[in-house]
Amino acid sequence: MNTDVLMASETNPIMQRRASCDFPALYVHTIPSTFNVYFIPSDGSATIEYANIGTGKSVFEVPATKYRVVVTNSTAKDRYSLPLYSEVLFLYGENTVDFATAENVDVTVTNGYSSIMVVKNKTITSAPYFAGVALYDFGTYYNIYYRSESGIATGELGLNDYTKKVAVEVKANEVHRFMMCPEDGLNIIVDSNILAAVSNTIIVRKNG
Repeated sequence: MNTDVLMASETNPIMQRRASCDFPALYVHTIPSTFNVYFIPSDGSATIEYANIGTGKSVFEVPATKYRVVVTNSTAKDRYSLPLYSEVLFLYGENTVDFATAENVDVTVTNGYSSIMVVKNKTITSAPYFAGVALYDFGTYYNIYYRSESGIATGELGLNDYTKKVAVEVKANEVHRFMMCPEDGLNIIVDSNILAAVSNTIIVRKNG
């Protein structure tokens, strides 16, 4: 998307040169390194919780029964309780195990969010909105994490108080970057007074 930002105040420049429009460096998203682990018994008894567990192999002592094991960096105990929109990236994984017959369980956490980013340059006059929710200021970018793990999700990106609108299709674990390009350059303005002033001089030729 392009918008015009002129360096001069004239609204009708005669000639204008476009500048290049390049994305800044990719944003390094913060990936969680510690997680909450929930052992949820199938018999309806109390959930056993462990907080701030790092990745890799961990050992827990729990009663030998069947569990749904949830691993996430949120407090949600099922995937669809995660926030639909977030400033923070939430990962989630679960598996079922019966510790009466098994000793180990592997849980893979995955990302069900897409990242919607707008470059924060001089053409952006206010925080953008996606599907009616304001993006968060991440410095070089505005960003929001949107949970779209059920497949392709659609929404409208509104820029500069919705004076610019973009239809967006997003999928989980993808980054979608958008940028409005500023129009920098040289404006050549022709002065309307050129050749407007007239000076009349009469030259008299004398005989002889």
